[in-house]
Amino acid sequence: MQSVYKRYLESFKQISFFIFLSSTPFLAVSQEQADAYLFNSFKNYTKLPREVAFSHLNKSTLITGETLGFTVYIFDKYFKKPSAVTTNLYCSIENQSGDIIKKSLLLVKNGVAHGSFEIDSLFKSGNFVFKSYTNWMKNFEEQNFYVQNIKVINPEDHDPKSDLKLRDKIDAQFLPEGGHFIANIENSMGVVVKNNLGYGIPNLAGMIYDNNGTEITNFKTNAFGLAKFNITPTDQTRYTVRFENSANEEVMLNPAEAKGLSLKLTDLNDRIAVSLKTNTSTLAEIKQKLFKLSIHNGNQLKVIDVKFEDRLEVLKLIRYEDLYKGINILTVFNEKNQPLLERLFFKYNGIDLIRPSAVKLKKERDSVSITIPFETAIDTSKFNNLSVSVLPAKTKSYNVHQNIISKTYLQPYVQGFVENAMYYFTKIDLQKKSELDLLLVTQGWSSYDWTTVFNKAPENRFAFESGIEFIANIQNSKAVKIVVHPMINSSTIMLDIEPDQENFEVKGLYPEDAEPIRIGAFNKRNKTISSNLYLQFSPSKIPTLDKDIKSFPTTNIVPFDNTRSEINLMASAQNPEILDEVLITAKVEEERLEKISRRHKGRADIFDDIQRYAYPDFASYINSKGFVVNQDANNFYITVPRAITLQDEIEPRTPLVYLDNLLLYDFDILLNFDMTAVDYIIIDKSGLGEGMRGAAGVIKIFTDPLLRIINTDADNVSQLIDIPLTFTSPKTFYSPKYTNYKSDFYQSYGVIDWKPNLKVDHNGNASFKIFDTGNENLKLFIEGTANDGSFISEELTIDMN
Repeated sequence: MQSVYKRYLESFKQISFFIFLSSTPFLAVSQEQADAYLFNSFKNYTKLPREVAFSHLNKSTLITGETLGFTVYIFDKYFKKPSAVTTNLYCSIENQSGDIIKKSLLLVKNGVAHGSFEIDSLFKSGNFVFKSYTNWMKNFEEQNFYVQNIKVINPEDHDPKSDLKLRDKIDAQFLPEGGHFIANIENSMGVVVKNNLGYGIPNLAGMIYDNNGTEITNFKTNAFGLAKFNITPTDQTRYTVRFENSANEEVMLNPAEAKGLSLKLTDLNDRIAVSLKTNTSTLAEIKQKLFKLSIHNGNQLKVIDVKFEDRLEVLKLIRYEDLYKGINILTVFNEKNQPLLERLFFKYNGIDLIRPSAVKLKKERDSVSITIPFETAIDTSKFNNLSVSVLPAKTKSYNVHQNIISKTYLQPYVQGFVENAMYYFTKIDLQKKSELDLLLVTQGWSSYDWTTVFNKAPENRFAFESGIEFIANIQNSKAVKIVVHPMINSSTIMLDIEPDQENFEVKGLYPEDAEPIRIGAFNKRNKTISSNLYLQFSPSKIPTLDKDIKSFPTTNIVPFDNTRSEINLMASAQNPEILDEVLITAKVEEERLEKISRRHKGRADIFDDIQRYAYPDFASYINSKGFVVNQDANNFYITVPRAITLQDEIEPRTPLVYLDNLLLYDFDILLNFDMTAVDYIIIDKSGLGEGMRGAAGVIKIFTDPLLRIINTDADNVSQLIDIPLTFTSPKTFYSPKYTNYKSDFYQSYGVIDWKPNLKVDHNGNASFKIFDTGNENLKLFIEGTANDGSFISEELTIDMN
């Protein structure tokens, strides 16, 4: 595990830690001027690399019998690129009590994994929580994992009266920008007004009154219940907020503080203005003190010195180029390095977004071919992946709050859960930027709490995992060599055992779908013996995510009347069309032979059951191919009778032999080698496949672990061991069948298709087919990544005409 951990750290190695603002008329900073305690604490807190998970779900409201499809993207949190090292991903669905209903371990490749959960009889009607995370994410306080509420409707027990209801009572919070409400100076006050479900109440007007009942100012909330107003409080006045059309709803503002600092940030398009103000009663105490304004993004830190001297306001202008791409966390510290004020600012510039061009359609009998071209060039030599949910245009069953951009750039850096965070990263314009800044005014302190930064740096308590590993304890065995037979995702492993060795370790296994492991052993005379091992696996179970972060419950549900006649949730895979199986099998084998021949130089022999039992052992087979085998009780030799060397000398020579891509340095393992598990063999007598002209050829043996499991009688000496936790392989997604594709039910709840792992071709197109439901309009919900750091997130309405 330690070597994997080192590789993980290396892959996330920071290019530079301290990046200071360049000298300008407003800024002059050097590392020598910065406080060592502040920088060292921050460096220690951020030294462990982080990763962020985003999950794209095909929908958020499901009917019992449907399948929840999902694609999970894992990014390096600092560089915003797909993780090159993460392999183990955990996904689960929990009920509102925290009980796990479904769970699985998925294999991540190039930062992406996809899977599915059947919404079966285990689910009663109600709200559930989908989670995706790695074990490593449990080391950190920030919300780097993914959570999303989903709603399940089980027609057998659904009671429309049980759906979450809105109540009249509101929850209003008033949050001074920066964190402090200071008397006798102008303060910027953020407003958050929510309903009982935690959603913002839109278009709600509020008025602020003083002690005398005089209206001082007012505000009106936006679509997410957010607003902002300016107020200059006096230290003897209490202020009351009343809401329009709600005579009984009054909220008292907290009293203004007699002394302190306030902060206000203004976006000037090419720079930001940070205004720090104080009142006269405070200035006498602080005018000679040195404050610090820090800016960080969870990875890099900059510091600016601030002095009030004889001024009630200090203004710092910071250029956009001196800010970080994405989130910027600004904190004001006093001379004792105590954080006083904090404000978050988001810089859109530099985020690499890829937009699709006009979608192309082509109808083909009962299906439709869809091609998504992209405006921006996509380098197909670099990894790319798109996930696309295809739903009716009027769907009410896709209610998610995050897209791939908001979950990577915004959510991990704020406290709590952002309502409809994807809104701020869809069709970005000046209004969206302004509204996101309003959101950040109301967020208060970031997820990087400075008390924690100074006192409790993350520890490597939860290991970074790369596949499944085991420690094998040797129990009174006479084995001198251990052979771990190949598995679906791994080749043969051969280990030499020293005298008196008590155990050995094997790492990086990726077993799938309850696949067992088979281990054989050889004694000093190269005879197979019982391995007699006791294995301890890690991980051996799916870890729980004990983080108290809640997402918003799914709302806006169209009434469901329990009428089962409208829907037939029988996947098409359960009713396959009966075709000529012999013809299909022949075609599949022909295509497989062609693929194998393209991958390997030489002649390929693909074995069926008849061929496997036609040869008693490998020696008989390879003799029939013109090679010479000499073997005795302990040794096995392969030669060719006449191989011409580079010096044109004629002499017997030995070919290269590979077993499941493992080069064999001696052939003793082939002694009495059973053919019942052989899938195919490649023979290249020229040796050109390995770049060895004039050599005695190359033999490559490929076994099928599934055949080995089926033919257990073939090797009753080796040890077959169940693995307690294996990866779940991706399953084909089948769309439900419906009796009426025009009904209101289908328009609200129906599923057209889900494509979890589309690739962009060399022409810059992503293409796929869907079943033609006959509807005039549909929606594509697209998420993805390309070009090693670019993001794709679009919601497209398609006119089928």
